[in-house]
Amino acid sequence: MTLEGSLEAFSLPDIFQLLSFTKKTGALRITRNAAEGVVWFGTGSVTGATSDTGRQALGRRLVGAGLVGDDELTAAIEVTRDDPATGLGKALHDAGAIDDGVLHEQVVEQATDAVFDLLRWTSGDFAFMADEANPDDLGVSLVVEEVITEARQRLERWETLTKTVPSPDSIVGVALSPGAETSLTPEEWNLLALVDGDRTVSQLVRLTGRGEFATVSTLASLVERKLVTVRRPGDQGADGVGALLRRQSSLSALEGRPEPIAEKPAPEPEPAPEPAQPVSAALADLTVPDVVPSRPEPILPRTPDFREEAPRRATAAVATGGRTSGSSALADPQPGTSSVIERDPSVNKSLLLRLIAGVRGL
Repeated sequence: MTLEGSLEAFSLPDIFQLLSFTKKTGALRITRNAAEGVVWFGTGSVTGATSDTGRQALGRRLVGAGLVGDDELTAAIEVTRDDPATGLGKALHDAGAIDDGVLHEQVVEQATDAVFDLLRWTSGDFAFMADEANPDDLGVSLVVEEVITEARQRLERWETLTKTVPSPDSIVGVALSPGAETSLTPEEWNLLALVDGDRTVSQLVRLTGRGEFATVSTLASLVERKLVTVRRPGDQGADGVGALLRRQSSLSALEGRPEPIAEKPAPEPEPAPEPAQPVSAALADLTVPDVVPSRPEPILPRTPDFREEAPRRATAAVATGGRTSGSSALADPQPGTSSVIERDPSVNKSLLLRLIAGVRGL
C-alpha cells in the first residue's frame, strides 16, 4: 500500500489510526521544510519515534541522563558507524551497557516526546515506507491510541507552560533565594546543574536530551518554586547572579571605589591595523646608519717627515757619434706659479718625493 500526502489534507492522528487498523510495519516519515521526523510501526503499534532524524535523539537522552560512560559510548558509536542499520540504543543494549528496564523506559519516553513534537506540525508532507526497520527496535510496542492521548494531553498543558517559559531563546539562571525549603528529583537536579545564567531553554533541551516538553515542564516547576529564573535575551533580570553582581557594583561606586563587576569580562577590542604607508614615505622614515663612523677630532694637515727641497734642473748629455744631446729631467716652475703637487692638497708630497728619489737612484 502506498500512503503519502500532505498534512493539510490528513491529520497525523488519522494516519496513525489507519496504520494501526491495517497492522502495518514500516516507517512513517514526516517532512516540514528542512526538518524530518519518523515514527516506526510494527504490526500497527509504535515501536519508536524521533522528531529530528538529523540527531541521535535516543542517544542524547541516555547520555543526558548519565546512563552511559565514555567507554560504552565510544564502543557503541563504532558499532553504529560500521552498521548504520543498528542504532545507538540497540548497540548499547546488545553490549549490556544499560539495564533493560531502564532502557525500555527511556525508549517509551523518547517515542512519546517525538509524537508530541510532530503533532504540533500543522504543515508538511508524509510518506509511509513499508517494511523499513527501526534501527533501535528494542521490543517496545506502544498502543497508538494511548500515544495519541498522551500527546494531546501535553498539548493542552503546553499553553500554560509557555506562559512561564515563553520562548526557546529564554535565558535560564539560578535564583539566589529559594522560596522555601525544597527537595529535588534526580531529573530536576540534572537540569539545575546545567543552568549557568547564559544557556537558553533550547540549549538545555539539547543537553538533557529529554525533549522539549519534559525540559520545559521541569523548568516551569523550578520557576514556581523560585529555584531558577527565566528572562528574555537582553533583559537584566530582577534576581539571580547577574542581579547580585549589578547591585554589588552599585555599592562599590557609593564607597568611592567603583569596581565594575561583570559576569564575564568583555573581550578587548582588537587593535585596528595601521594604514600602509607609500613606499616613498616609508623610505623617507628609514634611517640608514653611517658605514664609516665620524672622527671625533678634525683632520689636520700632515707634517712631512723631512724638509722638501725644490727640484733642480738637471741635464744629461749623451755622446753619440761626436754629437751631444741633452734633456731636462724636471723643469723649474715659472715664477709666480705653483706646481701641481703643491696645488693638490690630497697628494702626500713627502711620499711622492721619496718615490722620485728612489727612481733617481736606480
